[in-house]
Amino acid sequence: MNPERGVRNQLPTLCLVCRRTVRGAYSLCRDCEAELPWLGKVCGRCGEELNESGADFCSRCRLNPPEFDSCHAPFAYRPPVDKLIVDYKFNADFASGYALSRILAGFMTRRWREGKVPDLLLPVPLHASRLRRRGFNQALEIARVLAAESGTPLCPRGLRKLRPSPPQTEMHGARERGANIRASFGVARNPAIRDARRVALVDDVVTTMSTAMELTRVLKQAGVEEVEVCCLARAAL
Repeated sequence: MNPERGVRNQLPTLCLVCRRTVRGAYSLCRDCEAELPWLGKVCGRCGEELNESGADFCSRCRLNPPEFDSCHAPFAYRPPVDKLIVDYKFNADFASGYALSRILAGFMTRRWREGKVPDLLLPVPLHASRLRRRGFNQALEIARVLAAESGTPLCPRGLRKLRPSPPQTEMHGARERGANIRASFGVARNPAIRDARRVALVDDVVTTMSTAMELTRVLKQAGVEEVEVCCLARAAL
């Protein structure tokens, strides 16, 4: 057992949602964790929550499936998860990030026990200029937890952001988001990627899928056969 985690598990802390004192591996009480916006049945391709009874895929994916092969998230991007992610990403609230990352790690590890395990975890990269401003890449930190919990190899700098671009949150709709990041990613010359056949992209939130699809495009051009996406939360289009 990791000594740091063992100490952390014994220390009292405050629940990130209700602020009551809790003890445990991460800062959420059982009541609040149960009330988080867990996703129900989702599309087997894009991971968006399904409203159609009996369907395995959403109408969008039946007509025009994305380039990646599957997308998995434990949560919908709704309160309070949306605020926890924003606090993590923009206010360096690492307690929120760690708690949600541990939940994602458990969620994905259970899935991988029942199916295909990826050869490699690849965090969505930030451009160097944004990384300097923010101080950390939230996707990489999420991927570190996922790698530690699942035992899946992590390639921290396997993907590169080739040019700066405005934040995707400033774009309006899928078309603008797609144009904003087109031809902005590259694959590093790394033996781990060269030898990988199935990889998992790791990010905080998936909304229009533009980033995931562009990264999938360059990965498959590099010889990767299958790409799945893992994220903390899936936002509805």
